Amino acid sequence: MIQIKMNKYDLLDKLRFRLTVLLVFLSLTASVQAQLSGNPLFTGADPEIHYFNNKYYIYTTATYGTQFHAYSSNDLTNWIDEGLIFDLYPDSPWSQNNGWAPAVVFRNNKYYFYYTAETKIGVAVGNTPIGPFTDIGAPLIGTDPYTDDIIDADVFVDDDGQAYIYYGGSGKSRMVVRKLNADMVSLATGPTDITPVNYTEGPYMVKRKGIYYMMYSNGSWFNDTYNVQYSTSSSPMGPWTYRGKILSSNIEDKGPGHHGVLKIGNCDEYYIIYHRYENSASGDRKIAIDRMYFNSSDLIDPVNMTNYGVAPRVLDQSCPTQNIVSGGIYKLTHKGTNQCLDVFNNSSQSGANVQQSTDNGSDAQRWYITKEADGFYKLTHKGTAQVLDVDNNSSQAGANVQQWTDLGTDAQRWKIEMMSDGYCKLTHKGTTQCLDVDNNSNQSGANVQQWGDNLAANNDAQRWKLDLIEVPIVSGGIYQLTHKGTNQRLDVSGGSTQQGANVQQHNPNETDAQRWVITKESDGFYKLTHRGTNQVLDVDNNSSQAGANVQQWTDLGTNAQRWKIELMPDGYFKLTHKNTSLCLDVVNNLAEPGTNVHQYTDNGNDAQRWKLDLVKPIANTAKIAKSQLKTDDEAGPIALNVYPNPVKNTLFFTAEMTGTHVSILSSAGNLVSQQKVTNNSVDVSGLASGIYFVVFDKDGIKSTKRFIKK
Repeated sequence: MIQIKMNKYDLLDKLRFRLTVLLVFLSLTASVQAQLSGNPLFTGADPEIHYFNNKYYIYTTATYGTQFHAYSSNDLTNWIDEGLIFDLYPDSPWSQNNGWAPAVVFRNNKYYFYYTAETKIGVAVGNTPIGPFTDIGAPLIGTDPYTDDIIDADVFVDDDGQAYIYYGGSGKSRMVVRKLNADMVSLATGPTDITPVNYTEGPYMVKRKGIYYMMYSNGSWFNDTYNVQYSTSSSPMGPWTYRGKILSSNIEDKGPGHHGVLKIGNCDEYYIIYHRYENSASGDRKIAIDRMYFNSSDLIDPVNMTNYGVAPRVLDQSCPTQNIVSGGIYKLTHKGTNQCLDVFNNSSQSGANVQQSTDNGSDAQRWYITKEADGFYKLTHKGTAQVLDVDNNSSQAGANVQQWTDLGTDAQRWKIEMMSDGYCKLTHKGTTQCLDVDNNSNQSGANVQQWGDNLAANNDAQRWKLDLIEVPIVSGGIYQLTHKGTNQRLDVSGGSTQQGANVQQHNPNETDAQRWVITKESDGFYKLTHRGTNQVLDVDNNSSQAGANVQQWTDLGTNAQRWKIELMPDGYFKLTHKNTSLCLDVVNNLAEPGTNVHQYTDNGNDAQRWKLDLVKPIANTAKIAKSQLKTDDEAGPIALNVYPNPVKNTLFFTAEMTGTHVSILSSAGNLVSQQKVTNNSVDVSGLASGIYFVVFDKDGIKSTKRFIKK
């Protein structure tokens, strides 16, 4: 646990160099790439992270063995050194060296700074997160019957207010717990040995959904055997059920360990802070931060160590909405009731009223949610072309919410935010008006309107539970595929259009390099075509071997280019190469940009799980924007409709159209057919199932009708 000394100017030079490299890398990869923290953040070890007084703070092991520093940030990405906050000499009257592993707790309107020194645990008290701290005058814990390595304190305050202090190092690899009194500077009980499986040192407790997650370091801190594992219990004192590893060395970063965890407000959003060796198994330890996820079984997913770190995060009342699957079918339930967002009488007519109604499982209460190019969401009533709409695009409180034909206007776009209570708030684009139930009624048939944001009152009238019901794959739709647990997308290297170009994962951008047209073939398998090319997702030489490379190749119609796509229980998809059991896989489940994609044996892990998001195409002259695809209600006085709708083979017109020409476009605005109308009808039997537009010109007036192909 000895901290290697580094001249502060050497450290600044290294930080400047890494920052320069990071900025160059980001500018080369994508101009739209959001700012990221980058990893590592700075030199240090044994970090703990907190949110105090509207700032994030990281506390690390003492430099030179005596001097403790704190680092602060407003957004998790830009960190500044707050300077020396506690020095063993002269601030500790009982120790002068081996200052390690601080832990900080806010309670009783004070900040309690716990630290290791000379294999004892002390505590000092201050009025701010960065001190000054006054030591209580003697070690809090100086002897123990179970271990003589009294280091690495972790203090956890349970929901009932009882505080616990966990400690114990590699000298005997025992973990000990004692209860603290409410004053936080005296002990309520003696020690209890509660050592879990594979414990070495560095305990850290997290509580979630009533489950106690005891996380700890394993292995030797001075080499690449160091890692983080965990066990769970229904009690803060065990007994423990061993669960496995969270952090371990990869080909680039070694010896990750002695970590802390940050929970964002009341969100189910977690970050892990830890130290590691960069590109070696020894030397200076560096501080890194990455996202940490719990899976559907309430277990911790192994953490993908990254070099890009995390995105900016300013703490507010909202929580991430990364769980929303664009193109998924959702049910929206009014908080605290069984009332669902509902279209009156399940109407398909423009202007039909939107209300709440008792959950009956019908399509009247089902909505496609798609993320639009502007980052806002569109909610489309299932089975119709009608979208959730504010009457006349009003910005006034009380304006009615209805359904209307998709016009692509702000009246039909919504910002969706996950709030800290686990429910969502939907805000009408360009306004502060929220999707609201009149008078917060719990009655079936109560009207849905928009109303001013009652965030301060945490008004349940504006809170909705979003339940994912189904994720249908739209044949011919354009998709982004995101590797589970990371922000990396399935990408063609360099956006190449060349045959044999490699497929990898990379940072998100809005280019066609990360767009795939998914079409269902006659054999029931899917083809993924790299957008803008004729190249498809292909396994090299149609190999059935684990580890065979994935690339793009000219469409030959072979099994090498066909994939089974299956929805998994967690809402992610698995893509299996036809006639094999091998899945689309990220090498070593790494999160780094540029990591290769290959096929590998199905082992059920996150390396083989992908989020499929339906996206709008990038505008170009070969496409018609959806805002231009208006029905005759909006585009001119043409008394025309199409039938039957849905249609199987032949689409008829209600007005005489024989001899005219029509264009048929996909729901994404792509031209799929041009025909001359004969017998007042057109043949649509060759179209795949989905939603289409027929565009026609009669008497110099252009208009459009939407239809559904069965």
